[in-house]
Amino acid sequence: MKIFISIYFTLISSLLFSQSKFEGKVIEEKTKNPIENAVVFFPNLNRSVVTNSEGIFEMPTSKKSKQIAEITNMLFETKVLTFEPDIFVTIELTEKVLELEEIVVTGNFNTNKEKIPFAIESINKADMMASGKVSLAENLASITGLSFASTGPATTKPIIRGLSNTNIVFLNNGIKAENFQFSSNHPFITDEFSAKKIEVIKGPFSLVYGSDAVGGVINIIAENPAPENTLISNINSQYHTNSEGFVNNLNLRASGEKWYGGLRGTYKTHKDYQDGLNQQVVNTRFRETNYGANFGFRNSFGNFNLNYDYALPEYGITNSKSIALIHNDDRKPELWIQKLENHLLTLKNKLFIKNDILDIDFAFQKNVRQGISDQIYAEMDLQTFSYNTKYTINTDKGKFIAGFNGAHIHNDANDFYKNANPMPDAQIFDIGFFGVNEFIFNDKLNLNAGVRYDHRAMNSTPFQSNGLNKYTVNNDFGSFSGSLGSTYKQNNHLFKLNFSSGFRSPNISELSQNGIHQNRFERGDLALKAQRNYQVDFNYHFHLKNLVFDVSPYYNAVNNYIYIVQTTQNAPMGGGKIWQYVQNDAFLYGTEMSLDYHPLSWLGIHTNYTWTKGELKKGGYLTQIPQNRWIAELKLEKDKLGFLNQPKFVVNYANYQSQSDLGQSETFSPSYQLFNVNIGSEIAIKNQKINWFVAANNLFNEVYIDHLSSFKALNLNNMGRNIVFGVNIPLQVKL
Repeated sequence: MKIFISIYFTLISSLLFSQSKFEGKVIEEKTKNPIENAVVFFPNLNRSVVTNSEGIFEMPTSKKSKQIAEITNMLFETKVLTFEPDIFVTIELTEKVLELEEIVVTGNFNTNKEKIPFAIESINKADMMASGKVSLAENLASITGLSFASTGPATTKPIIRGLSNTNIVFLNNGIKAENFQFSSNHPFITDEFSAKKIEVIKGPFSLVYGSDAVGGVINIIAENPAPENTLISNINSQYHTNSEGFVNNLNLRASGEKWYGGLRGTYKTHKDYQDGLNQQVVNTRFRETNYGANFGFRNSFGNFNLNYDYALPEYGITNSKSIALIHNDDRKPELWIQKLENHLLTLKNKLFIKNDILDIDFAFQKNVRQGISDQIYAEMDLQTFSYNTKYTINTDKGKFIAGFNGAHIHNDANDFYKNANPMPDAQIFDIGFFGVNEFIFNDKLNLNAGVRYDHRAMNSTPFQSNGLNKYTVNNDFGSFSGSLGSTYKQNNHLFKLNFSSGFRSPNISELSQNGIHQNRFERGDLALKAQRNYQVDFNYHFHLKNLVFDVSPYYNAVNNYIYIVQTTQNAPMGGGKIWQYVQNDAFLYGTEMSLDYHPLSWLGIHTNYTWTKGELKKGGYLTQIPQNRWIAELKLEKDKLGFLNQPKFVVNYANYQSQSDLGQSETFSPSYQLFNVNIGSEIAIKNQKINWFVAANNLFNEVYIDHLSSFKALNLNNMGRNIVFGVNIPLQVKL
């Protein structure tokens, strides 16, 4: 027994004495004073620690390798550094000049944004919450190159440089969603309150994420775990005057040294909105219920996280039938609605193998889509099992990432409602293999290169829909994708150049459709080929302490671009003409420019311009190309004003230029202007902080119809003035 006890204590002692730690001190650059409550987050370890009153942090670790970390404090510019264990580091943070662009750790790459050669931008949670915008896509449209199509205030779809739907990959914390691609009527399903930030990659980048990312990638990045031995809660509440809408959210996060977890829930309810003439736009009411939970464990071997998300959005459908039938302004959508119940269960595992990292992720999604008039008329159950595996080799000169991912997607059309279901019973099998290499030649020059191969097998079982049989799909698609790019930094100048190519196969609807969908008769084509994109991106970035300038021209050549046209053939049912899926070569090109200038530390002037063009090679213009727009913003923010902490005042002006480059069946869209105002601050009642804001969107009640609104055919205006009152109550407790 004494021998066993001796061995036990020897092992424990060796573990304790072999324990290393990351440690340092965070101070102000000018005064050299310590910074309290700075968060030092290690993304690969999924751990964070907060500095004490002396600015010191210390985090024990059994990892002997270097680790990248992000150091943040709301009053200072974010800094990214590489730490070595057992070396004490003094970190100087520069006082923040409002929100000038920062170099931060980004996305699944866990690297500095300036080292990534392709176009990537982000919007953080705080800005989304305080904007007063109704939907996620509307918030994303503040990014240059992004806009959104809408069939109501909640049913919105992002458009990246003129491409949307199946041309965009949507990731919920790294997991590809499979519930939105088939039409503009199906929005992304996610709870933006659960996000730390949302990143957008513009252009074909399907190397890591799989085929279909020919237009871009939208990645919802989840909140970091709470700092160790801490409980954090956030209560968010909003009231929207235009639609008498209520939004309420609760987030809880807690962490020990090895375990962490969280609970979250959001509920939204809105009545029909009013346009600029104060007229009700019928059946734009909606409600959403979201809740989720996660639990994780981390140790010297890796990180393990189990996450569950549930969403139940119910959106009113505005069409000629609902307009004729609905004569109330009730809150609950009951007649002519779409109900999109969604479950997402993910298991994410990160294993440390010496200095390398192995990621193994699994996910199961279940999306039940129902169309309801006075009763259910269509129902489909879409189930997806997906997997992602990648191995990252880190070196002093860069990193190499290799892996594979795929999915089995099964759509089950309810037999009872098959006559009206737009999609047949179908199965899709995806698998892809990739390799990406980052070369760091020196502090000035980086190079990224990668290649990927994808294979997709699709088959469907035909059934009678609206009196006609769906087409039987039995198609295989496979192809390579690639990317080659570099970044070069010279003093305050940064140059990025990237060549990329991606492909996407036709989706089931484009192949098999033969019936009524979206109040028109649509027909697919089994002979459709895979779409191939070739894009070149250039970015010039100039950065001074109080000024940032960016210009990003791009050119995207699309072979076999898939789109839908109205034919001259009479529809066999439902009236009107047949809408046919076709493909032709196309070009999308444009330029994005932005300028941020801060003449004073508390005053910011921002402006950006987005210009997008879409043309068919044979002549004519693409449909759903957004109006070019110019945005100007004046922002004032102080550290303190009386009893107000971080008070801010923002005036935003957006000029949407007329759209006369019209695709088939489109009509001219005149220009319009929107003014938005936002004020807010933090106040303290005893020791409790409260953040509040008031946002007035479309302040002058402009009457307009955006070019990308499906309500244009019904001559229904977009939303009028909407004043939003919001409050956020944070609470942090040391465990």
